[in-house]
Amino acid sequence: MKIPKVKVPDILGTIKNSDMLSTKNKKPSDRVERAHTSRLLVLSILAIISFIAIASVILFLANRTVDILDVLRSSMGSVFALLFAVIILDTINANSNKKRKKREERKAIVRHNKIIQPVIDMYLVRKNMVITLNDKTVSKFKINASFTIKDMKDMFGPSELVSDVSKSKIEVYAYYQEKLHEKLTHLVEDVDFNFYSDLCDAAMGYINATSYGASALDAVVGYQGTMAGTKSMRSVVMNMIRDEPENGKFIDAPPALKNVYLVHQMINDQEVALGKYLKFVQKIIEEDAKEAGGGDAADVDYE
Repeated sequence: MKIPKVKVPDILGTIKNSDMLSTKNKKPSDRVERAHTSRLLVLSILAIISFIAIASVILFLANRTVDILDVLRSSMGSVFALLFAVIILDTINANSNKKRKKREERKAIVRHNKIIQPVIDMYLVRKNMVITLNDKTVSKFKINASFTIKDMKDMFGPSELVSDVSKSKIEVYAYYQEKLHEKLTHLVEDVDFNFYSDLCDAAMGYINATSYGASALDAVVGYQGTMAGTKSMRSVVMNMIRDEPENGKFIDAPPALKNVYLVHQMINDQEVALGKYLKFVQKIIEEDAKEAGGGDAADVDYE
């Protein structure tokens, strides 16, 4: 029986929800610029109308034989023609600026993703080693895995990768999940996300999951070097995981095991957010490739 998904205590959930960045509630900068441009347009038209009206009155006073109505009609016709032309040009210019800004934002995302993508691959391999028992084959690039804390029993064992020599699975996972957190934070900080807010929300989902699970992960990694009486905390925690019932709950777990539950929850939340990020960024890459005339971008082979 699968262990139910752990709920982080309400106070943590309340803080998490209140701190979550929502790009949809932010007023895009292009709207502010458009409003400013519209105000300038209105003021310019009013200035032209006022100038024509004053000029007509002066002309009428200087030459009583001039029909003021004819002058005004002729002038207003010119004003409306000018207004119509200015509105069309303003609309064309606004659409052009919008497309340019969207293209610039998209290219910034693609540029950042070229740095993020290798880190995602390295993160996925380490994450999947942590949640896979030694006697099972690791699905290296699986994004959304179904696992329980019992599947994390061997997380203190040595990493299977040559590049991680002398490091445990949980150690290298902790390192690369923090690296991915850092790269996604740079993405969110550097891009305005006026057009691709869904990608920002996905990145923030990973960032929040990582931030709120950081203390628990630090504690679990620290179990490797601490003692509980005559036994190492590592051995104690491994025995706790082994003895934990299939329907075990966070609330009933010993304090040391609670941290493992929180890491389990953090990994689940990271997986959900990362799955969304990869889906949205793939669409952006394809859109950029089509505009560049390169056809559809190839799909990345994730499970």
